[in-house]
Amino acid sequence: MKSKIVSIFTFMIIIAMVGLCSADVVDDTLSNAKKQSKIVMIEIGAAGCIPCDEMEPVLEKLKTDYKDKLEVLVIEVKQDRENPRRLGVTAIPTQIFVDKNGKEFHRHMGFYSYQKIATVLKKQGL
Repeated sequence: MKSKIVSIFTFMIIIAMVGLCSADVVDDTLSNAKKQSKIVMIEIGAAGCIPCDEMEPVLEKLKTDYKDKLEVLVIEVKQDRENPRRLGVTAIPTQIFVDKNGKEFHRHMGFYSYQKIATVLKKQGL
């Protein structure tokens, strides 16, 4: 019995370390945003990555300033490896912007200032 518990616990740790996660989080966010006519910004990064960490206050300000018009989804690559691969992410941080119809309209790699993101959003009518 003890061996079985250790095996299950080990398996759970491996799953957490490998980052096996379904695409449901992204798909659900995009689907809900489309229903609510919101733009989605997907931020893909990792804790401990300096430019990723520098994005945190920018993301918080975006969530506050555009709360009824923009959905901000943060994907941590250390916990979720599938979605970044599926989205074609090759470097972090990466920001992907999806319009109200579910189509990607802009992508950026690296730190992205609030002002530059606001300009991108303004072009989309926000």
